[in-house]
Amino acid sequence: MTYTKLLVVDDDAIDRKTVIKTLSSEQQHYDIVEASSLIEAYQLIQEIQVDVILLDFNMPLVNGVEAIIDLRGNCYLKHTAIVMTCNIYDQQLALDCINAGAQDFLLKQEITGSQLARSILQARKRHELEQQLHESYIHIKELAERDSLTGLHNRFHFEEMLNRLLCSRARRQNELTAVMMLDLNKFKHINDNFGHHTGDRLLGAISGRIKEVLRENELLARLGGDEFAFACGELSSISQAQVIARRILATLDTPFEIAGHALHCSGSIGIAIAPYNAEHSQDLMKLADIAMYRAKRKSGEQIEIFQDNIQAPFLLKYKVEAELRQAVSNKEFDIKYQPIIDRESEKIVILEALLRWPIATTTQLPAEFIPIAEEADLLQSIGQWVLESAFKHFAAMLQNQQYQFKLAINVSPGQLSKSGFAYMVIEALTRFQIPPERLILELTEEALLQNSSMINETLASLAEQGIGLALDDFGTGFSSLPYLLKSPIKIVKIDRSIIQSISQPDSTSHDMLKGLTYMLTKLDFDIVAEGVETSPQSTTCADLNINLLQGFLYYQPMSEHKVKQLLEDENNTNHLTVVNSNSPLNQGTKK
Repeated sequence: MTYTKLLVVDDDAIDRKTVIKTLSSEQQHYDIVEASSLIEAYQLIQEIQVDVILLDFNMPLVNGVEAIIDLRGNCYLKHTAIVMTCNIYDQQLALDCINAGAQDFLLKQEITGSQLARSILQARKRHELEQQLHESYIHIKELAERDSLTGLHNRFHFEEMLNRLLCSRARRQNELTAVMMLDLNKFKHINDNFGHHTGDRLLGAISGRIKEVLRENELLARLGGDEFAFACGELSSISQAQVIARRILATLDTPFEIAGHALHCSGSIGIAIAPYNAEHSQDLMKLADIAMYRAKRKSGEQIEIFQDNIQAPFLLKYKVEAELRQAVSNKEFDIKYQPIIDRESEKIVILEALLRWPIATTTQLPAEFIPIAEEADLLQSIGQWVLESAFKHFAAMLQNQQYQFKLAINVSPGQLSKSGFAYMVIEALTRFQIPPERLILELTEEALLQNSSMINETLASLAEQGIGLALDDFGTGFSSLPYLLKSPIKIVKIDRSIIQSISQPDSTSHDMLKGLTYMLTKLDFDIVAEGVETSPQSTTCADLNINLLQGFLYYQPMSEHKVKQLLEDENNTNHLTVVNSNSPLNQGTKK
């Protein structure tokens, strides 16, 4: 016969007897013990295994919710259900008890034999299910924190444990914590020559050797591929970290016998030290990774400790990307406009919108932050903002119908290859009431060289709508010429590096520009000379019949407000005021 072991905890003897009498009328069999205080209950729990605790909420000295929390922390009650009883029913009170770990909440006055028996049965079953769910969670968590190939912990668990290690170190200021990154040298060669199955077995064997030489308090994880991470606390010197790194690399000296092959493998280790290099786990892992790449390029012992003097070339990208993400979120960019003029009419014919990042602390140079934005998949968002902002400014300028110039905007290969880009541009033009023929989109040679069907379709769709297309920075290479001839592009902008070296009529650059101009004119392209900064450069362009000019000789990039002011000052005639390129007024970021 199976009995349910029941512990009734209530300081009121009459209430305890009532519960016992109520349950005695039921067919279920109960083995009931009593406790008049929590102290007495704790003593009984350590002596006997209890299935269910029937606990009075209004016990002396301790709040019922606190009592549940305390009981749930007792290792002897892992498989014990708790039913709370109370003289007063309050919905919030009941919820608090359930959230604290009770399986049910009963009002004493309404308890009947059948109700109490049912509650005990359901509480036991509910607690059993909760335990199964918790055990499943622990199992899944263990799987989620383990690398299935090697059995080592993965990145998630490593970072979690490293954070704890660093918190402990913070309380012991004289101690150091080392984070190490190990990358196997030429592991791809093993995969390629012996197969991925052999490579996987090698990773398992390497993991086993490394585990043998690490202490219990040293963390080890496989981050993915052939990259491993280590963390060692309670160090008193940097040299101790180097000793551990050498011990790890020494495990790779002996060849691995796998599938009948003697496989030789070596590794490179990068080390970052807290608190010298950084205090936070992600920063330390990043710096150790940087040091590891430096170690791979070393001859001799391939162990490198991160030093600040290698920070600039490697960390700038990380800092710029982090600041860019904030800038995208807060829309911290700006647009400047640089006119393109017609040399013969002395009028502005195109306004080119140029992205600027005025409050950046890492770099304000578009040539540096735009490639990082594209690599970090941020250029789509930035490009969308540029289009919307420039369209808004341009729509306001078009209120004056005397202005006949066009708007030019640079677009990236990533934008052009995105499905729906052409539709988005047309929709925005319609929304701002800008005629498509008043827009020019400038793309780079890289976009053409991709020869992407999506990019080609996008360019065709834009051209069909009447939008002008221009190829920027032409002349630095001629590999794009075959693709240019097959594209709907009608405007070619000669790169500034050519324009700025044509002052001498007998120079190579002058001859090259002459040849480019002849070819592009025969092919019926409109030609724009970029970076015109001196009068001789302008004269050479005139001699070669290049009529569209852009550069600091005429205008530097300016704000929307200055553009409007310029147009108003010139009384809507757009006649040029040539600026001396050596004037302080003409110093700024060049396109």
